[in-house]
Amino acid sequence: MQTYRLLWTGLGAQLARDVPFSAICWSTLEPVRRKLLGMAGDEASATTVFGANFSAGFVAGILSASATCPLDVARTRRQIENDPERALKMTTRQTLVEIWRDGGFKGFFAGVGPRVARAGPSVGIVVSFYEVVKYCLSHRHMHQQSEDADL
Repeated sequence: MQTYRLLWTGLGAQLARDVPFSAICWSTLEPVRRKLLGMAGDEASATTVFGANFSAGFVAGILSASATCPLDVARTRRQIENDPERALKMTTRQTLVEIWRDGGFKGFFAGVGPRVARAGPSVGIVVSFYEVVKYCLSHRHMHQQSEDADL
């Protein structure tokens, strides 16, 4: 039974990181995207939609990854714990205290560079792909409706 419990090691830390990451990401993404798309006005093309959404996603991903780095460090530390007994007894709070004790403030941001370098482009790609597909499908649908109305 303990073997199966080990598979879930770090789940609490993962959720503790993902919830604030998503909250920061989406609350940053929307205003930045609106501002960028507003600058394009009614002249928005698929390229403009891609650029605005990729840029907004990039910024949102970087801010979210930076802000939640301490929780990501705790999640990583919990998931790579070699001692099964210790892994089952560790909590996210204990892990954060241990990180502070071992590395201080700097310890909370170990690996921030690679985390930020991955998160910015990842969020940018996901958001821009979704929004460009939505834009293209919407314009295709509107084009088909106008053709049907002409018949």
